[in-house]
Amino acid sequence: MPIIKNYKSAKKKVKEISSRFDLSKRKKEYEIVEKIVEDVKNQGDKALFLYSKKFDKQNLKTLKVNKKELDGSLSKISKPLLASIKTAISRITTFQETNSPKSWVKTFKHGEKLGYKYSPLDSVAVYIPGGHSPLISTVLMTVIPAKVAGVKRIAVFTPPPVNPGILAACKLLNINEVYQIGGAQAIAACAYGSKTIKPFCKVVGPGNIFVTLAKKIVFGKIGIDGLFGPSEIAIVADKSANPKYLALDLLSQLEHGSGLESAFMLTDSAALANETEKELLKHAQTLSNKETVLKSWKNNSAIVVVANLNKGIELINDLAPEHLEIITKSPQKYANKIRNAGAIFIGEYTCESVGDYVAGPSHCLPTGGSAKFSSGLTVMDFMKKISILSFNKKAFNTIASHVSNLADAEGLKAHGDAVRMRR
Repeated sequence: MPIIKNYKSAKKKVKEISSRFDLSKRKKEYEIVEKIVEDVKNQGDKALFLYSKKFDKQNLKTLKVNKKELDGSLSKISKPLLASIKTAISRITTFQETNSPKSWVKTFKHGEKLGYKYSPLDSVAVYIPGGHSPLISTVLMTVIPAKVAGVKRIAVFTPPPVNPGILAACKLLNINEVYQIGGAQAIAACAYGSKTIKPFCKVVGPGNIFVTLAKKIVFGKIGIDGLFGPSEIAIVADKSANPKYLALDLLSQLEHGSGLESAFMLTDSAALANETEKELLKHAQTLSNKETVLKSWKNNSAIVVVANLNKGIELINDLAPEHLEIITKSPQKYANKIRNAGAIFIGEYTCESVGDYVAGPSHCLPTGGSAKFSSGLTVMDFMKKISILSFNKKAFNTIASHVSNLADAEGLKAHGDAVRMRR
């Protein structure tokens, strides 16, 4: 039973949840992915066609989605969905434009000019999962920050057959380079390219264990956004919260369906804990993948009852959840105490689903405790920050002796001589 009333047991559960996606224990999958990457690297298109047939059961004639199919995608989705995608595009674009950094150079004390130049990456590939849950929203949450950053070449990779909603989102965002390639082979193609595909500077986007391991293998040849695992949510709630809302919000992440998703709730009300679990188990029966959802609830989830929410907040900081909802009478008070989380959702009408689709910030967020040292996807993930330095003679002379002193201390004579020569 996921309800825990002992603080020590709760801390143990937090550790279990954080380590549920340990890549070091996936040696079998790593070997499989390593071979896939090597095959794509050496055989290019041939390997991509073979793996599409093997894993996706598709006999592809071309890797790239043709223009006719892309242009016709808008007519294949409903008008309400089209309107919703357009609304999401507008909101996400506005937010990312607001968050876009500007290059700057400032004149300092002795006349030296220092600053940063922000420069977009030359090219970016975006991986979008398909299958049972084609993530149309992820196209928006990844492509839009890249476009706002100024990336000129953006391509989307997604498993065949490509969902019409994904194509429609690409069409609305003017993405003409769409490849019907999924899994580890797609990540390898992004890094090494093929006869059909020119390689990219960076690849971003969520995926299963094979996609994640492929990112790990190709990192260095190509940039990545991070190594992210299954979805997770945490909620801080007091007795004022509606248990029906809480139950559905917890299920919103468990329904992703890998069996490794996690839902965690912290409350100071035992009554609320019991009622929330009751509602969750009841509503889980209406989901098409209820068996997998309930597996995640049993193995990777918990409702923790504490005497004092202020003390319990440290459990949240230890967990560093991907999504954190705070539904209490004074939510901002607890939000101020949070150091580690991918995104914080404040108040009962800011459910995680709002953030997943139309709020504005990207829903691509750190998981598995990595929110302790990383952040969600932003415009900056598609830019390089280049230092700018400019010294005139006067400014140079004020620091020259310090430079040569430090260079000499490190035994780097040429560094020091380069300064002494100019004095």
